[in-house]
Amino acid sequence: MAEVMAHETVAKKISDWYEEIKKHNTESAEALREQLLTDLQNMTQNQTVLLYFNLIDSRYKLLMEEYEKTDGILKTIQLNADKEKTDQMIQYYYYFFSGMHEFYRKRFMNAINFYRIAESRLRHIPNEIERAEFNYQVAIAYYEIRQNYFAMNHAEKALEIYKANEMYAVREAQCLMVIGCNRMDLFHYQKAEELLQTAVHQAAKAGDPHIEALAHFNAGICYERQEKLEEARVEFETALDQKEHLRSAYSVRSLYMLARVLLKQEQADEGRFWLHKALNAAEEKNEPVYTQKLRILQHVFIDRNEEALESAFAELRRKELWSDVSDLSYQAAAHFKKQEKYKPAAKYFQESIDANDQILRLTEGIRNENM
Repeated sequence: MAEVMAHETVAKKISDWYEEIKKHNTESAEALREQLLTDLQNMTQNQTVLLYFNLIDSRYKLLMEEYEKTDGILKTIQLNADKEKTDQMIQYYYYFFSGMHEFYRKRFMNAINFYRIAESRLRHIPNEIERAEFNYQVAIAYYEIRQNYFAMNHAEKALEIYKANEMYAVREAQCLMVIGCNRMDLFHYQKAEELLQTAVHQAAKAGDPHIEALAHFNAGICYERQEKLEEARVEFETALDQKEHLRSAYSVRSLYMLARVLLKQEQADEGRFWLHKALNAAEEKNEPVYTQKLRILQHVFIDRNEEALESAFAELRRKELWSDVSDLSYQAAAHFKKQEKYKPAAKYFQESIDANDQILRLTEGIRNENM
């Protein structure tokens, strides 16, 4: 007969498990989860510890890119029905992880709203690393809606904490990436390049090839923004050379950008090859937004199908992914202008302006609330 475990002991092991998740130690996190599943069967009954496990398990699923399973776990947690009896730590994790789930579903405003609720409970978590984790997640959400100064503020807060703890070198590299990407959006390209190359070296030093690949990917974005297409191509190819990156859902982004750069370089055959490879990866890894973005590239650069092009843009608008609409409308307009097709060029330049207006409307409330 298995020894009965005190629920306090199991709670401590769940906390240790969460620390490994925050460090991106996937193998260690997976092993600890297996141990905990056994421990929970032998634990003295305690509903709070079970709830704590389920919440951290939802965070584990995000780490492992099992996003649909996260949705299922969070839906089973009936926190609101018994909120007054639930301690502040559990409430914090519920709202924080719900925000992360919304972020990975590309519902960025929903994510920020959950983070705001979580922040009101963060003071009850006496842990500097958790504050860093919170600030990092808020930073990447603000980045996605082009709130660059808010994003950098949160990323710099997180970076300061991570730099003081060598166990979080990977997160330090990720913070450098976030700051670099925001600098890029603000057209501070030289500073962005410096930060992103530092992130590459930091991730390599930490021994995390997946994060190193993401740093190369972001460096490629920076070069592409400046129309340094050959340098961008090298960065995307370097990212895709990492096996860990290829296994990740993030590889779809690198495949998409490599196809995009090749098509802009008028390397039609190679661009078409990588575009179809990216489409297959997007379907395999359940990335419907990237499927639409790839269709847009196809209909702009390859088959010039105006009706299908408009349908793909309509899907991005329906999801309110205005940054993508703005970017891809501009890319379409620039291509059509180069081809001396001035009517569609004018149309898509206007579409890009309209999408930027939507971003301003969407984020006006955020700026006012942060004043």
